[in-house]
Amino acid sequence: MTTSNEPIVAQAPTALVTQRKAAPWGYFFYCELLKIFRNPPAVIFGVAFPTFFFLLFGTTFSVDAGPTLLASYAAYGAFIAAFQTFSISLANERSLGWNKLLRTTSMSATLYLGSKFLVIILTGIISMLLLFIVAALSGKVYMSLATWAELLGMMVLGMIPMSLLGIFLGFVGSTNLTTALSTILMLVLSFTSGLLIPLRFLPDFIHTLAPYLPTYHLGQLAWIVVGSPFRDNQPLGWHLLVLLAYAAVFAVLAAWAYMHDENKNFA
Repeated sequence: MTTSNEPIVAQAPTALVTQRKAAPWGYFFYCELLKIFRNPPAVIFGVAFPTFFFLLFGTTFSVDAGPTLLASYAAYGAFIAAFQTFSISLANERSLGWNKLLRTTSMSATLYLGSKFLVIILTGIISMLLLFIVAALSGKVYMSLATWAELLGMMVLGMIPMSLLGIFLGFVGSTNLTTALSTILMLVLSFTSGLLIPLRFLPDFIHTLAPYLPTYHLGQLAWIVVGSPFRDNQPLGWHLLVLLAYAAVFAVLAAWAYMHDENKNFA
């Protein structure tokens, strides 16, 4: 029997490497959907508020005014869902530390924000469908099925730049600050764009300001589709192009805000 004078070196155990996989889109979409609909105030404000406005004001005017009011409140509902609901949701999760926790996992920003965006779009669609049903049953709005569908489609497209603006605001402010700013901006942009009050009843300087606001072009999409007298002389494609430009600007701002928040927490 021979022995070796060489020291015996214990080998380190082989590390067990596990590949973490992010949950599929459908799972996070479902979770985001539950969060929205388990918050009754958010559902009432984001989904039912435009319909409440139509019941309050739309049913008191003549049939001629029905499509215009429907279009105005559809644009208003799309704006609320895409901008205010999105921004407050993001700010609230940041304040709770949920956003910071998710960034330590394999979950990508695309999955996190994308699932939220899809839920916001669905919320906006539900809000508008509820408004459409009430408007149709009220006897104040008579439109072809194609017009109803086009109005819904235009509003969904218009939600894209508004949601990007919501992402930007949600990543730059605390919950209280974001709630206050989003409420102020929502009211100011809605009124100065003619969504809640016709521009002809507002001061002249607002008439000059309105065409530079994204919500004005969102409203124009709706008014052009229904043939409202509130529409301007520009074609539908022009307003889509302006909203596309706003979407590009807001996307840059949203990306900057996201990276700034990430660097602040993990630098």
